[in-house]
Amino acid sequence: MKVRSGSYTALVFGLVLNALGHAQAPLSLDQEFSISHNAWYVSSLLQVEEGKVIACGKLRNEGEIVFKRMLRFNENGTVDPTFDTNGLGGGLVKRQGDLLYTGEQAVRRFHMDGRRDTSWIEMNTSPLFSSLQGGDYHVYPDGSILMSGAHSLYDTARGFVGIYNLIWFTNNGHLDTTKTHRYCNGVIYEIEQQPDGKFLCSGTCSTYEGQPVRRVFRVHADGALDTSFDSEVVGGTVFTFLPLADGRFYTAGRISRANALEDTMQVARFLPTGALDTTFNALNDFDLGDLPTTVGNPNGLAASISAWPGEQLLVTGFFQVVNSQQRYGICVLDSLGELSAAFHNAGVGPYTYQGFVYGGIEGAVLTPDNMLYVYGAYHGYTDGATNDPDQRFITRLYGPDLTTAVSDATAPVLATVRVAPNPTTGHFTLTLPADLGPVQARLLDASGRVVQHYTLHTGAEKQQLSTNAESGTYLLLVEARAGQRWQVRVVVE
Repeated sequence: MKVRSGSYTALVFGLVLNALGHAQAPLSLDQEFSISHNAWYVSSLLQVEEGKVIACGKLRNEGEIVFKRMLRFNENGTVDPTFDTNGLGGGLVKRQGDLLYTGEQAVRRFHMDGRRDTSWIEMNTSPLFSSLQGGDYHVYPDGSILMSGAHSLYDTARGFVGIYNLIWFTNNGHLDTTKTHRYCNGVIYEIEQQPDGKFLCSGTCSTYEGQPVRRVFRVHADGALDTSFDSEVVGGTVFTFLPLADGRFYTAGRISRANALEDTMQVARFLPTGALDTTFNALNDFDLGDLPTTVGNPNGLAASISAWPGEQLLVTGFFQVVNSQQRYGICVLDSLGELSAAFHNAGVGPYTYQGFVYGGIEGAVLTPDNMLYVYGAYHGYTDGATNDPDQRFITRLYGPDLTTAVSDATAPVLATVRVAPNPTTGHFTLTLPADLGPVQARLLDASGRVVQHYTLHTGAEKQQLSTNAESGTYLLLVEARAGQRWQVRVVVE
């Protein structure tokens, strides 16, 4: 099951609501946070409220026998004893409303205090479904899910019998018998929904419902193959997709194209058609350095990407050197794919567990209060000035310098986009630049969670919108096809 790193939505919320930032140096180590576990790894992280995070993976202290699969940590890194540690969880953790989802071979749902949500069935108890190979999952706003991988279906009444790879479930975990489940000749490991509702997919298959596909392909919202898309990717696999508002997208993993088999791309950018965006350097060299080679990681690996201020990318993974420069599991690439000076001589250290040497960052989360959490399988973190050998599995850093990192493509908020009335009781007018064209807008809460999504198809200057969000302070993120972005603070009374 993949992991997902921090979101752009959380970043921009921090830009608006935390303009004062932190007094500490950007990207420096916050030694007030440290967890005590000695093994084994963290695979996914989620901030649930300011100062508290939920981590999935396998964690235990010296002398303990049983691994904890999901824990909540306090602001200083101590385990929150009020969170139910029932041995469940693990894999990728997501939040939808006031519920948590975790997924490995199947998906489980929990309340925010860690208790299992009994209205969601144990999926393998269904007579219509049996999990086999885990992949990824997507949570819809109503709590239903789309799950990938390779799993057995036994729905004889509707003709879905055998191995399927894109499978829909209702908001209580039952197989959705109203949907058309999809199959391929391999495993779909990674899926990510684009703003238009389509899904990017990557896995080991070469055909999808009898039609030839590349290692990166795209399907419509109902799972039907999008035959207008061709990535030319014939080798490798993708661990993370990062879609952009204009239809372009980034990939992280290890892939090669049909007309350039000798070129291994770890971080690449693609156009909406699937063609490689040649304006971005896709041939950065990620090297293991002193880490030993393995079958799954012979040369270094970029495992995760997330948006970074200034139209840049934060890249994490299992490497110690990028383009002959020291970066210990973390680096920043600019909008052209060139290596930034950020995190020079910074990152995590190795450790040995059961004879295997670990030393990488699985992912990162940039929070609304401009703190950066990194997580993975490692012991020790250095920010280039301070070295703390006791850091392990989760580390907290002070975030980037937001006063100088705002993208040139981000227009001044008050000059071009307005919300009135503000505060609002739920109905408001969004004023946009004239002739802007189609626009996507998202209303985000303080955790960066999308509580409302708006698709504005016309170029009208004034748009009448409404929200049923609870009272509080929100961020309205407006994105146009041409790449312009605006953020407006919205108060709902």
